[in-house]
Amino acid sequence: MSKSHCVDIKMVTGDNIAIAKQIAGELGLGQNILLADQIIKAKDNEDIVYTVSQAAERADGFAQVFPEHKYWLVKDFQANNHLVGMTGDGVNDAPALKQANVGIAVSGATDAARAAADLVLTGTGLSVIIDAIEEARRIFERMNAYAI
Repeated sequence: MSKSHCVDIKMVTGDNIAIAKQIAGELGLGQNILLADQIIKAKDNEDIVYTVSQAAERADGFAQVFPEHKYWLVKDFQANNHLVGMTGDGVNDAPALKQANVGIAVSGATDAARAAADLVLTGTGLSVIIDAIEEARRIFERMNAYAI
């Protein structure tokens, strides 16, 4: 999805970095997984903020992430002019889901995650997100053509 739909996907997980790299590799996301804690500590150093933002943008994902890291990552990407969509299922995801431009609670999500999200998926899997992107782009093209 990421290349053909021009959507950059980042994995954000609380799992150990070795597990995160293995899963990311199996999903074809890439193996450039950063420890969220290291990036956040580095971000506090004002001399290297720009490099930290660049590293986060180039990363394929983040491992050993705590709930506050998820929220910080969403805010940081938004501060760097990115539109952020986030999926989640638990209470710990709620703040980041609320902050994201599009918060998506997955099937089976907790009440807190569903309340914080903009969209709630009722079926299993994430393929419906691809369908939604494609349909939204078709609608945009029709509206744009009509306006012109």
